[in-house]
Amino acid sequence: MKGFLTFIVSCILSQPVYSCTLRMGIETSFAPYIMQHGDSWRGINVELLQRLVQEIGCELEFIHSPWLRSLKLIEQGELDVLSHLSYNAERSKQFAFIGPYQQESIYLVGLPRAFSGLTAVDQLQNSGTNGIIALLNGAYYGDKLDSILNDAKSRTRFVFIRSNEDKQALLLNGRVHGVLEDIAAYHYWKTQSGLPTADYVPLFQVHQSMVYFGFNLRTVSSTQLKQLDLAWQKLYANGTVAAIVKRYPLPGYQIQLPKPASLLPATD
Repeated sequence: MKGFLTFIVSCILSQPVYSCTLRMGIETSFAPYIMQHGDSWRGINVELLQRLVQEIGCELEFIHSPWLRSLKLIEQGELDVLSHLSYNAERSKQFAFIGPYQQESIYLVGLPRAFSGLTAVDQLQNSGTNGIIALLNGAYYGDKLDSILNDAKSRTRFVFIRSNEDKQALLLNGRVHGVLEDIAAYHYWKTQSGLPTADYVPLFQVHQSMVYFGFNLRTVSSTQLKQLDLAWQKLYANGTVAAIVKRYPLPGYQIQLPKPASLLPATD
């Protein structure tokens, strides 16, 4: 009997323990999605995720971390969720995708004279460019750009930056000629009177994809994922998602809300 009880206790202890305090990897600034004010955070991603987690009776903890480090922390089981995550097959091994909450459009934003004659992403490989482009290290900008970055000759025109804030600073300080940027973030720049943005324009679209909240498959249970999916559908249907997005108006641009279509791992 004692051995049987020991076996039962061993089985219980070997089961994974899932927390109801979900740790979010978060950057200092990626407006209008993420903005830090002292010790507090706001922005579209922050408010949407806070409300989603609240709906299933859990809490959200913010862990400040640049994007590439956040991806490493996900692998190590030290983070539970990232925002603004686009889907690809490799990421589906680590994440469940709840949402989507936006169709993201990535543009090359920069000085027109530095990219004269370029009108499409393919030309960055075929024709090259004299302009230097900053992009976020660890971000996914689509298969076309991945192909370009895997070419040693083409790769020399790109600079890999640890955070969106640093990427923007390099452009506005004249250290690079262009950046790969979310078009909504660009329109947010234009609302900031103190930023010298007049010379920088969206030149062409590089990539478009749905973006989701990515939950760590190692640290978030399948039950929690199902609850999160249902909660997202509810918040979308009752107008909560739209109401949060409307708190961040962007002159000249409107964020479109896709219908719920979460991507969860298959279950038996």
